[in-house]
Amino acid sequence: MSPYLVCLALLAVGLVAAEEEQSGGLFGGRLRGLVEPRLASNALRIVQLEKHIEKLKKRIEEAEHVDPEGFLHELQAKLDDLEDSHCDDHEFQCGSGGQECISDLFVCDGHDDCHNAYDEDKHVCSTVPVKAGNILRGMVHWEDCVVREDHLLTVNIISTRRFKFFSARILIKAVMTVVYKNDEGDEVTKEFEMTGGYNFANRRFRIFPDHPEEAAVHFVLTCDFDHGDDERTDCHIETELTQHQCATVHLALEEDEEDDD
Repeated sequence: MSPYLVCLALLAVGLVAAEEEQSGGLFGGRLRGLVEPRLASNALRIVQLEKHIEKLKKRIEEAEHVDPEGFLHELQAKLDDLEDSHCDDHEFQCGSGGQECISDLFVCDGHDDCHNAYDEDKHVCSTVPVKAGNILRGMVHWEDCVVREDHLLTVNIISTRRFKFFSARILIKAVMTVVYKNDEGDEVTKEFEMTGGYNFANRRFRIFPDHPEEAAVHFVLTCDFDHGDDERTDCHIETELTQHQCATVHLALEEDEEDDD
């Protein structure tokens, strides 16, 4: 029964007691004196309990959407990123606080090269960041090389390929689309077919234009995913030869509409 119905019932009992007192009934004022304070107190407690129950229900519903393992992994990954790795370039550190380093060519190659098998951990070897069909979108902020206002950039990963004899990398084919305004204020849309690779060890992908002569500068797009976050990445555009940074981009994975249905 709803607590509000209970309160109404208790109120009705109180009214009956009041009528008994006025009419000089059997119970008289004794019934009113006993019932009314208890009715008011119980009604107040019931309403308060109902509010607490509703809050608990809401918290339980919110907790159902939390992945404990994923949350803890993301938290640990953020702590790892704050710590400086003692491993050299092109090396992979075997877990948080570990002293063991292996070549990044051995990461996610199907063999346990770290003593704790961290190089084959399912989170380290996740292909979600560069899954075919992923669409990453964000704004470009130019710092050099090109004078241009901030504008939209989209990376659509068309296909991926992973070779059995070299599974530590993923070959990527993508289309990068930029939408910007030229000097006359007209909106310009350009698409570039891109090819590159993904490195499991540092969660980085680099893609190059298949036809660099079509671009204003011969550039490379480099994106780094934080450990534990497969949906957001910090990128930068740099010149291919000198690796001079021209622009920064923060890309986010566009949600699949079919998954929302």
